[in-house]
Amino acid sequence: MKKLLLFSMLAVVIASCSSRSNNTLVGLYQDIDNAIDSSNDVIAKREARINSLKKQFANAKTSERSCNLADDIFNGYTSYNNDSAVAWALRGIKIAESIGNTAMRISSMLNLVEQYTKSGYFNEAGRYFNQLHSSGMTKSQLIQYYNVGSDLYGNTGYASEDPDIKQEYTNKSMSMRDSMYALVSKQSTIYLNNRVQQLTNDMKLDEALKVSDQWLKNEKVGSHDYAIAAYYRSEIFRKKKNIEMQKEWLARSAAADISNAVMDQASLWMLAAIIYDEGDIDRAYKYMTFSWHCVSQFSNHKRAWDVTPILSVINNSYQQKTESANCRLTAITLIATLLLIVSVCLLVYVQKKRKQLSEARNALAESNKQLRATNDKLRQVNADLHESDRVKDKYIGKFFSICSDYIEKLDNFRLKVRRKLKAGQTQDVMAMTDPEDMRKVEYKELMDNFDDIFLSLYPNFVEKFNALLKPGCEIRPNGNEKLNTTLRIFALIRLGITESSRIAEILGYSPNSVYNYRTRAKNMSAVPRKEFEDRIKAVSIISENTTEDSITGPSDNR
Repeated sequence: MKKLLLFSMLAVVIASCSSRSNNTLVGLYQDIDNAIDSSNDVIAKREARINSLKKQFANAKTSERSCNLADDIFNGYTSYNNDSAVAWALRGIKIAESIGNTAMRISSMLNLVEQYTKSGYFNEAGRYFNQLHSSGMTKSQLIQYYNVGSDLYGNTGYASEDPDIKQEYTNKSMSMRDSMYALVSKQSTIYLNNRVQQLTNDMKLDEALKVSDQWLKNEKVGSHDYAIAAYYRSEIFRKKKNIEMQKEWLARSAAADISNAVMDQASLWMLAAIIYDEGDIDRAYKYMTFSWHCVSQFSNHKRAWDVTPILSVINNSYQQKTESANCRLTAITLIATLLLIVSVCLLVYVQKKRKQLSEARNALAESNKQLRATNDKLRQVNADLHESDRVKDKYIGKFFSICSDYIEKLDNFRLKVRRKLKAGQTQDVMAMTDPEDMRKVEYKELMDNFDDIFLSLYPNFVEKFNALLKPGCEIRPNGNEKLNTTLRIFALIRLGITESSRIAEILGYSPNSVYNYRTRAKNMSAVPRKEFEDRIKAVSIISENTTEDSITGPSDNR
């Protein structure tokens, strides 16, 4: 049980580490991709710095200044373009010799030896190195001298196939390195660099990692020196056979190198080779292609020998994958074309059906519109009929009431006349039957009855009528009047009596007078004249359950 628990915990730890490592690599790959995308800008900035130094060199007033600028330009080219770096190192030597400046000459020669060594020109490097003597060198020059000599002998021995020669140069390299160790601090970058390489070569990998940790603390993340430290740390993990950590530190190194426009780099193509073996051909091809561009820019035949075989393998695989992808793409394109044709046919069919459906919907909508209009008309007709019925009911009832009153009045009048005649009171009878007085009384009673009945049906008529007039032009009854002549004319118009002659007969006026009253009211209208009487006709009856009628105030469309 304990063993099972221990195994489970171990599995969880391994899975957690693996997940964390994968996430880190994804982020680092993105850093590399971003750096590649921005590489043209970085290269342009580096070129600009070098060109600025060249302008200063051309305008230098003294040979010492020219020599110092030649050294600066060499440093600008040292990891960027090998041929240019060599050329400026040689120019620095020439200038120093011309002015007899031994210190500057030694510095330029050391730079030249270092450049030849890193680019694989060991014979040339050895020829210039043998011209140097440690006597008379400054401490910094001595440190560089022993360091450069250690690299030169070490690489020469590594390149030799003769065991004796290999051992001889290895011993020389170690001797140079030991001499350098004696001059530098154990916390210095040059010491830590050489110590990491020494321990790694001796397979003292755990100790090498501890020194690597110290070295990395000294370097700024993202710098060129950080890229170098990260590369040698990846070598430790390579020998530990920890592929994931090797990839991580190669990626860190590559991202830093690309971000600094460093063309002399090994990290990216080594990372590409590992990624290729893992099956990520697209990324491997991208990285190897960019790495080859850097090798071409730096002009390093040694690096070209390393990169070319791997580039060839990756390129062939990528081409095969591309061809396979193209075949699949062709097949997919054909299928897509067929599907497109079918889709177009279906679309045409659907569009045709949609058009038919749209036409049917439009026809239905038009029918519904006509039906709604018809329903509206029917509702209006019903409303008008209902209103008409109410008016008729009201007036018929009032008519019978008035007729009954008149019959009673006539009967009473007949009895009074008979009594007067029997009594011989003919003068009283003549007075009672005076037509003018009688007509006035009856007419007034008629108008009062009309006003009462109309206003019982349309109690808001006066307010609605005046709402159609301009402000200050309102027409209202005087004194005890319920309606005046103008209001009665338009009341009759509301009841459907529109002919001036008919209105004149009812009200006892001439047609011309009625016309003038109508015209005068229209002239005071706040709505268009032609709409005025239509608005009057729209005044609705207020039923028992209604508080407002349908008439509105003045129209905005004047």
